[in-house]
Amino acid sequence: MHKPGTTKKISAVLAVVLIMAMTATSCAKKAEDNSPPTAPLLTISNTANGSVALAWSESYDDEGIDSYVLYRNDEILADVDKIEYIDNDVAAGEYEYYVVAYDLTGNRSAKSVKQKVKISDEPGSESLNQNANLDIQELSKSTVKLYTLDDDLNIIAMGSGTIISKNGYILTNYHCVGDERGLSNTEGYVAIAITGDVKKNIQPQYIAQYRSGVRELDLAVVKIIMDLNWNQVSAEVLNLIPAKMADSDLVKLGDDINILGYPGVGGETITFTAGHVSGFLDDNNDAEIDWIKTDAVVNHGNSGGTAINRTGEMIGIPTAKQVGADNDVMFYLKPVNQALAVVEEAFAQGDFAQIPKPGSSGEAPVQTITVYGQMVDSFTLKAVPGAAFVILKDNAAIEDFAANPQESMIQSYAEADQDGIFACYDVPVGAAYSVIAGADGYYSILEDHALEVPADWEGNMDIGAVYLEKAQ
Repeated sequence: MHKPGTTKKISAVLAVVLIMAMTATSCAKKAEDNSPPTAPLLTISNTANGSVALAWSESYDDEGIDSYVLYRNDEILADVDKIEYIDNDVAAGEYEYYVVAYDLTGNRSAKSVKQKVKISDEPGSESLNQNANLDIQELSKSTVKLYTLDDDLNIIAMGSGTIISKNGYILTNYHCVGDERGLSNTEGYVAIAITGDVKKNIQPQYIAQYRSGVRELDLAVVKIIMDLNWNQVSAEVLNLIPAKMADSDLVKLGDDINILGYPGVGGETITFTAGHVSGFLDDNNDAEIDWIKTDAVVNHGNSGGTAINRTGEMIGIPTAKQVGADNDVMFYLKPVNQALAVVEEAFAQGDFAQIPKPGSSGEAPVQTITVYGQMVDSFTLKAVPGAAFVILKDNAAIEDFAANPQESMIQSYAEADQDGIFACYDVPVGAAYSVIAGADGYYSILEDHALEVPADWEGNMDIGAVYLEKAQ
């Protein structure tokens, strides 16, 4: 779950930025494209003696995809412009596959999740690939993107959810619909985007409403009640595919886990990660499992999504991650059995007699985009990891933020990764924004209304390279 501009860490970093020399430079752009495409989702569609059939989802890139390079046992197997390939040159043995995408300017995506296959010369032998018998494309339709709304129905955060009934009930995390103070808006509304084509970006389609939840368990259930024009919708219209729930008490150490959701980075389309059960956690020492630990990646935005076993059944809800002192990471799932009481309470409520009117705006959620780029040293052109990029709210000037940094003057905040790449999420279209950028040892960039996002802008916005000048 990504929630911009709300943590103490953000305030601390910004304070450092504002203490830097107030010399302004330009937010320049490189002509070339430096942003990599999204990673493909690789699956094994079929295995037989002597052949392995592979398929993967299309990667997304603003400039377009040039080709996909398929690897077998870390060696290049094929360079193709399609999203499928049959490896007909396999003998008995074990093989590991992954695929990367290249855009038209030569930028390379991250690796797909690796898939392992065992080919045997014995008739009727089974593949070791954990996803060989799973239709990931079909299973993904049970996972939705969830948009947290304020009372004016502006999108303030994004997460994921899992369809649990044909008439529109969705299981998610409580922190995707509210916080310790309660629901994010008076009527308990969230916006929902249903997964259709896994290769295409999705947008809000429906309004769902809170039905039940337990904040201490970080679990909640919402129900789709209307479209964006505030028309009620039926189960027939929705045509939903609910997930099948498993008994999470039967999960064992080492079991395969696959996670589907919409992370903050790359969450324009559904993403897939794979791993194993790494352990369990009993918070209260009451012999009941409170958490399933996994090495399958759970990033911001994946919260509330779907964790499935090797047969495609839901066993948990991706909820949290923990970073250790040595930057070791552990990811946590809420066992689906803990959600059963919350689900039963939601089902018991049924439909409300009257749907409350929308909030003060009475309009559909404001369209938002992701603004991304790369922080680089203006002299060496090397990446500047940890650099801050801040987008202030519409009509807020730099001096406004300097005078009242705690008065909700931040629209979105990002910290550059090791490659200098940053991404600011949930930026509404149709406005011009002031920006702050900087890093320790560099002059700050402080520009009023420098970032323009037209109302008719489609897709995310790549602002290219932001050049930081070393302080003298």
